Amino acid sequence: MYPSLRRRISAPTQPRVRCQASRYPIAVDCSWTLPPAPNSSRPTSFIATYRLGVAAHGESWPCLQQTPEATSCIIPDIQMFSMVPYVLNITAVHSRGVSSSFVPFVPEHVIKPDPPEGVRLSPLPGQRLWVQWEPPRSWPFPEIFSLKYRIRYKRHGAARFRQVGPIEGTSFTLKAVRPQAKYCIQVAALDLTDYGESSAWSLPAVASMTLGK
Repeated sequence: MYPSLRRRISAPTQPRVRCQASRYPIAVDCSWTLPPAPNSSRPTSFIATYRLGVAAHGESWPCLQQTPEATSCIIPDIQMFSMVPYVLNITAVHSRGVSSSFVPFVPEHVIKPDPPEGVRLSPLPGQRLWVQWEPPRSWPFPEIFSLKYRIRYKRHGAARFRQVGPIEGTSFTLKAVRPQAKYCIQVAALDLTDYGESSAWSLPAVASMTLGK
């Protein structure tokens, strides 16, 4: 094998990093993946640090890991609405050498709440269905940093979901539902001011009783 080809094959792979603020503004949670080193019995360890601003000489702080081998870390006490980005540095130390990834981000841009919880359905007179839910427990201050919600619902046997929202409350009444039908309903959360992205859909709630006329 040619030396240049050998070097290209054995070159360390950079960690693939993702950061998400599902607990805004308490912390930003970051995680990463790295393909295992071939023919190596040594575990890969990681050094996780972050700084404010892109200047290489800026002061760095540790991104909190449970162990050096952990593939996730926490940036606590984030600065809200900072004019400069955070830069996360993940350095992998393994048998093939050292490889690093630098990931800049603004906390508000990586907001992604966890899905809403406790979705429940109650039939109402007049072919209506009352949908209720709770904010995700991981979202620390829903009274201050409000969320809004999207609802999607599908009648049993229908080909696709219909969507409603966004709405700012934690309940909604679906109207003109079909009598004697069953409905599958899910709810997603997103930041009230449209920062970041929507959560995944909640666990489905299914109307277990038929709906009276």
